[in-house]
Amino acid sequence: MKKILIVAEYFAPINAIPSIRVTKLAKYLKLHGYFVGVVSRKQRVNEISDPTLLDDLKYVDEHISVSESVFANSISYSYKSKNKSNIKPTSVNKISLLTKIINKINSTIMHTFKIYYKTLYYLTKSYSKRAEIFIKELCMHYDVIISSYGPFSAIHLGYVAKCNNSEIFWIADFRDPLIIDWSFQGNQSHYNLLKNKIIKKADFITGVSDACVEEFKSTFKDNIKVIYNGYDRDDIKDIEIKHNNKYSLSYAGGLYNGKRDLSIIFKAISELIKEEKIDKDYIEVNYLGNDGFIFLQQADNYHILDICKSFGKVNRKESLQIQLNSHILLLASWNSSGDTGVITGKFIEYMMINKPIICTITGNLPNSKLKEMIGAANNGVVWEQANNELDYPIVKKYIHEQYKRFINGLSMEFNPNISYIEQYDYSNITSMFIKIIEKKYNR
Repeated sequence: MKKILIVAEYFAPINAIPSIRVTKLAKYLKLHGYFVGVVSRKQRVNEISDPTLLDDLKYVDEHISVSESVFANSISYSYKSKNKSNIKPTSVNKISLLTKIINKINSTIMHTFKIYYKTLYYLTKSYSKRAEIFIKELCMHYDVIISSYGPFSAIHLGYVAKCNNSEIFWIADFRDPLIIDWSFQGNQSHYNLLKNKIIKKADFITGVSDACVEEFKSTFKDNIKVIYNGYDRDDIKDIEIKHNNKYSLSYAGGLYNGKRDLSIIFKAISELIKEEKIDKDYIEVNYLGNDGFIFLQQADNYHILDICKSFGKVNRKESLQIQLNSHILLLASWNSSGDTGVITGKFIEYMMINKPIICTITGNLPNSKLKEMIGAANNGVVWEQANNELDYPIVKKYIHEQYKRFINGLSMEFNPNISYIEQYDYSNITSMFIKIIEKKYNR
């Protein structure tokens, strides 16, 4: 039985998107017969747990949860306790006071943005140094190490393992493109060190999108592969679906300071209300995440705050519950020169939820990868800023037609390509990693 060590700063039960991919890899590697060990960061006192991932911990044979320094924890807790965007839930039926303070909250958060990321850099560095002690010993007893970037700690610990045991097979997995990582703090020499020395020690590169692996193609040639994020239907098997008496559209996730923009959805809904094609008493738009102030700003531009609700940061089970009880799922991304191929993990989760999707993509380039995937899955419509004249009427009509079905007591018009969607089941995603591993050992 081969032994596989997963190194990831985020892992179950931490309620964060980065925890999901590695936790599911651990689960399905174990179910495929491997011994699975994990080195991850200990949950901070201010972090909530993900109930959907807790049960997956039983698949881990050996789990070392590394704490940061006491000082590091106190920094994190102090910052988070002042984060106004975590207030939940926020009903905006009477929103006048909130609209007056939205801009103040926005400016305050942006003012603390650099301080926040310097804190994260310190936290990651603290965890990384402590985890290194365990990695040096563990790497001698494992056949494979899979590092999950970001933050940069995963790359550092994979490098430490490879330097201490040249026989270990290192798969460096990238959930984000290296170049946009916050941890560099604008330090080009740090970036060059990671790319040109440390990562070159890896045996194989994987990434969740083309954008994540593009800059490594010339170095790794054949030893490089895009392996998308996946979903695990076990996460929703015990969640009850409830009847919703409003036409419900929901967005879950970050808005990246407005880079992900739902404005075109609000524009279409506002116009449909003014045209008396939608009764505002029978529609709601929900937001789940830390960027509620941005969500509300975008809605306020079209004067429909009274149909919007921001629930703030919720645990993943609560998020999945609201998504399952929605009629339409909202998605947002971008496709711009120099920043293409972005595939948000939320899209993969939405495929599991099995509800119609309306996706907005900002940027100056049409024909995004996400639009291609939604077309192949046949599970929604896409508006691209670069193709606004054609796409906007389609999205507006789609919102209206689905609303009419809701009012008439009909299910949503929805005929997804199930065979396409099934390939993203985490059992199938994990099989792609297994092929890489087995190819190495069966040469």
